[in-house]
Amino acid sequence: MLEIKPIPALVLARVLLGLFLLTTAMNRFTALDAGYFNKQLTGIGLPELTWLSALLGVMQLIGIVALIFPRHKLSQRVLYLYSLLALIPMSMLFTHPVWIDSLGGFPAIGAGQGLIKYLAIAGVSAFIASHYGDDKKINRFSLKVIWTGVVLVMLWIGGMKFTQFEADGIERLMATSPLFSWIYDLFSVLHGSYFIGLIELVAVFGLIIGSKYNWARTLGLVVAALTFLATQTFIISLPAYEVSQGFPLLTGSGQFIVKDLVLLAGCLLLYATHKKAVK
Repeated sequence: MLEIKPIPALVLARVLLGLFLLTTAMNRFTALDAGYFNKQLTGIGLPELTWLSALLGVMQLIGIVALIFPRHKLSQRVLYLYSLLALIPMSMLFTHPVWIDSLGGFPAIGAGQGLIKYLAIAGVSAFIASHYGDDKKINRFSLKVIWTGVVLVMLWIGGMKFTQFEADGIERLMATSPLFSWIYDLFSVLHGSYFIGLIELVAVFGLIIGSKYNWARTLGLVVAALTFLATQTFIISLPAYEVSQGFPLLTGSGQFIVKDLVLLAGCLLLYATHKKAVK
């Protein structure tokens, strides 16, 4: 088993996955999310299911309980189930219009950027379940899924930063953030996007050659982790939440951003297990 001692990386991973589940679960009980899921169903010829969004919200809340008590067999089954469910949104890459027609379609990804994040999310959930369930085979496989998910996001979304479409799309995010607004003091909107894209591709490079060079793996994970952590500031600076329901709820942009918490968890697990393996 890929033990993680001391345990902080695993505990943090559970907390980060739990935060993602909690903050997005609240939205599942709103008419807006119910309408969104019905739109996706009708888009592929399926009937509307008005209860689907709320059901997903309940399942996410159950997932939080499973993260609190991960040693129970039932909790592990819940986390495995969520891991499988997390892969379903990725099927929308093949069934829904997620490509940018003005850039020639695939691989120019637009609305699908949030969908590809679910691969790492599935991997993190499976890793936690298999760690506490002492399943070595799934534990090792889930790490590969996490690695693939992190590289996929950094490579694909990072590559999109070299297009004017993406540069314009992230301008509002960057300009309102105290961590990133200085970039536009040095670069134009397009070249500022190039700068961010280059940093993200550095992380990809480090992760890809990291199997041979420990320093490269560490570099890649640190850059990726800092990227996923820094994006959380957008929730406040944009802002990516609204209070029309009487309490804070994430907007669509907020739900996209908060997924990076789980990608951050994936980076922590990859780093912790690697450090343990090389000792």
